[in-house]
Amino acid sequence: MRKLITISVGVAIAIGLFGVHHPVRAAGNDLVGRPILGDGPAKLPPTQNHKLIKTYVDVGAPDATDGSGFTAIDSPVTVNCGNAAGCTIVVTSFAEPGGQSSSGDSWGICTSLDGVIGAGICTFQGVVPSDGSYISGSFTNVLSVAKGKHTVQAEVYLSVGATLAQYSNTYDVYIP
Repeated sequence: MRKLITISVGVAIAIGLFGVHHPVRAAGNDLVGRPILGDGPAKLPPTQNHKLIKTYVDVGAPDATDGSGFTAIDSPVTVNCGNAAGCTIVVTSFAEPGGQSSSGDSWGICTSLDGVIGAGICTFQGVVPSDGSYISGSFTNVLSVAKGKHTVQAEVYLSVGATLAQYSNTYDVYIP
């Protein structure tokens, strides 16, 4: 019984210390900036089965300096949706910006559809490190398109500017 009490007191102290420490640690990790707004997620029935008809993959390591604002991180991909009911394009993007010394450089990943940046959702990824190192982030975007030709492209957003070390984008085209 004495061992059970000793263990219980130890666990209670550990939980108490974690509870006190957790809010302080979380407050120190607040990110500067706000989410990047897109036009919203696609309105798809969650239980509808889709058939994959085509996949496009683009991977690169440009090690290129991008200025502030939106910059295309890959070549445009032309998707021909031949389905009368339309198609669903699922975009999975990964980017790794950094290599700069300015602080507070927020960044995000977006998708351009038919030349319009912010199709579907855009994701705020956080702040680029100011010590010259790199940070990586990724997200998946779902776009509904009508029958016809469409151009999709991944975009990186930087509030100040940074070097894009590498990226990877996959464009999956589905029909209902």
